[in-house]
Amino acid sequence: MTKFLEIILGTKRASKVGVLGRIKGFYVVDESQIRGSIHGHMLLWSDGAPASPLDMKERMNSDPTFKDRLTAWYDDIICQSFPRNTVPYVTAEGTPKQLPQKRDQHHRDLCENTGLVHRHNATCFKHIPRRIHSLVDPDKDCRFQLPRPLVAETHFDAEDDLVIRCEDGDLNGHNPTATLCLGCNTDLKQTASGSVAMAMVEYMANYTIKLQLDTAVVFSALCASIKNLQNKPPQDVEGQIDNSEMARLMMVKTTNTLVGKRELTGQQTATLLLGRKNNYTSDEYQEYWWSSMLRDI
Repeated sequence: MTKFLEIILGTKRASKVGVLGRIKGFYVVDESQIRGSIHGHMLLWSDGAPASPLDMKERMNSDPTFKDRLTAWYDDIICQSFPRNTVPYVTAEGTPKQLPQKRDQHHRDLCENTGLVHRHNATCFKHIPRRIHSLVDPDKDCRFQLPRPLVAETHFDAEDDLVIRCEDGDLNGHNPTATLCLGCNTDLKQTASGSVAMAMVEYMANYTIKLQLDTAVVFSALCASIKNLQNKPPQDVEGQIDNSEMARLMMVKTTNTLVGKRELTGQQTATLLLGRKNNYTSDEYQEYWWSSMLRDI
């Protein structure tokens, strides 16, 4: 991850220019999936970008040249189309696919073999009640809203929302150079509106504090804390139940139970033992400790 930030994104280069332009700031958090593999989720701030989506729209309306340059930049860094003059990844059964000699074909092969091309599966419809799964229309009911509509060229619509050129509705947005360098899934999405920006921040926050515990474990910890406090509630000096102390103890007992039941993957443990970080930032952030939260409560 450090090399990706320093070399591909150019954060340690003298010019600070990488494949996405000049990056002013970044925040990266690692996530470990159920199967143990570790990958990063990151937020990137571009140098020179307007302070907010609203400021960006105002500048585009007042400066057509800026709007044209911004459109060209987005079209250059985010790809939602297969390279032209390439063919699908097909190989006879039992015959290994040969590494293509051309960059564009290699790019397409990577997209098709690293998860960048969406294929509907049970995860797409997990929020739909099982009893009506027979009525599901995969292309309309996919929670990832894929496939997306085809778009001939990158542009801003009537409401000044960005629409990226798309020639294949199932291909996730990505940066070709980053994908070719890393050889893995590298989704890339712009936060060109306030609602998208807030959604991405919440998404990142969820991964930052993710406990990776089953819902049943969380509820069992809550139930155990409640039962314990009901059997032996804290009392004040007058012998009355101290509700404030009960709330504090419930937080403490529940947290201790969850921490005790948390399971770490082998990759997470190895990362810790090797002294590697699980998050990367360009700036310093204020630390907030559990003890402070408990005092506030």
